[in-house]
Amino acid sequence: MERITLARWLSIVFHPFVMVGVMVGAAAAARQTAGEAVRSVGIVVVFTIVPLGVLMWRQVRRGQWENADASNRSERPILYVVGAAGVVALLAYVVVIRQQSFMVRGVVATLGMMAVSAAATRWIKVSLHMAFAALAATALALARSPIGYALLLALPALGWARLVLQRHTPLEVALGTIIGAGAAAALHFL
Repeated sequence: MERITLARWLSIVFHPFVMVGVMVGAAAAARQTAGEAVRSVGIVVVFTIVPLGVLMWRQVRRGQWENADASNRSERPILYVVGAAGVVALLAYVVVIRQQSFMVRGVVATLGMMAVSAAATRWIKVSLHMAFAALAATALALARSPIGYALLLALPALGWARLVLQRHTPLEVALGTIIGAGAAAALHFL
């Protein structure tokens, strides 16, 4: 398989949308029945992934973005606004309706991670692929999930993919990894 093709596949398999689903699904499955875990993932998808997916589709279709990754720093502000709005709405929902501490803590950690990444956008384009993958990997590994350990092993391959596709610099990949792992540590230890 050619380098670029492999890098694209790794970026798809470890996309932030996928990492959010894996993280929520694995955390929910450890605490809930399978049906409740699926419902938890569905709620996250409705509040966050659907609005962001629609935004990405519209921006690319209109020619406002080069690609769905919002690869230019100038494309990131609207991504963060829509993402934050979805995460805040999700937080309100889990606080008022679903009152599950693991969901509340996870949403707060994700919101914090996004806020730090958004603030950094003035100077640097943090790799959200790495941030979300590191968040999922670290949070699940700290919870002693085999999925978390597997994701930790995959992080270098994802970092390589983001560099090969020239979506990020080494500093942006490293910063995304640090921010994501830091959010996971805060989620676990605070």
